[in-house]
Amino acid sequence: MHDNKFGKKFKNLRKQKHISLDMAAHDITSKSSLYYWEIGKANMSFEKVIAMLERMQIKPSEFVTDSLTDKFDYKKIVSAYNGNDDSELKRLSLLYLDASRRKPFDKTLLIRAAIACSCLNSDTRINLFSKQDTNRLIELLSETQAWHYADIFNFANTLYVLPGNRVYGLSKLIITQFNNKTNDYQWQHAAITALTNAAFSLLFNDFQDAKKLIAEISNLNLGNNFAYEKIRLKFIKELKRYIITKDDRIIEQVFFPALKFFELDQLRLAFEKTFDQIRKIYDYH
Repeated sequence: MHDNKFGKKFKNLRKQKHISLDMAAHDITSKSSLYYWEIGKANMSFEKVIAMLERMQIKPSEFVTDSLTDKFDYKKIVSAYNGNDDSELKRLSLLYLDASRRKPFDKTLLIRAAIACSCLNSDTRINLFSKQDTNRLIELLSETQAWHYADIFNFANTLYVLPGNRVYGLSKLIITQFNNKTNDYQWQHAAITALTNAAFSLLFNDFQDAKKLIAEISNLNLGNNFAYEKIRLKFIKELKRYIITKDDRIIEQVFFPALKFFELDQLRLAFEKTFDQIRKIYDYH
């Protein structure tokens, strides 16, 4: 994990918790290695970072997500997306694309542009990503071996600028690792969120791969700790059924009223928006 922002973020959290370099590093890494990583002059293995975060009682997924949202201007992008401000989303997409194309080997700039363009595409069906941009993103994601939190974040937030077959193929790799991570609930939570996001995106772009991915996610062993994810997966299955049958009774008469009854308004509004988009696509077919 060689990124100045991760080390700096870790240092700030460590100081907030009044934990010394010695205490954080003890039996995990050396004090000097931690010091140089925090100031951005050395690397630190992901496993060691996770061990130190757990010692400080900080969830690894939250640490990585918070660090990445700052790094990619994620809050600006999400604010425009949630506010249905498509003109701002397009402005950010063009701005970040220009920066990425000027420095084509900068992975951070590429991911930032991909996130903005993915949000724009999911909202408006406008794809500003060129073939060359797409190939660069595919190459970057395909290099992933262990699928750490940062890798899952990058994948989950760039789905709508990836070809359907790539979304399905990368999802399969995450599913393989999911089955080997039975003792890491935080990682599994991040992974299943990414996988359900992938299934949503495939419903828009590649229905055949969507059906295959939905079946494979359904075969995962999801306990009661994954209640929220199970709701999302159930809704995806109902969307699939609607696309095939055009029968919206369960969605309209059961799903939405149930979410309203349990006061899950944010989730209900997101689902209603998605259902409207699905209708616009498939009701013309």
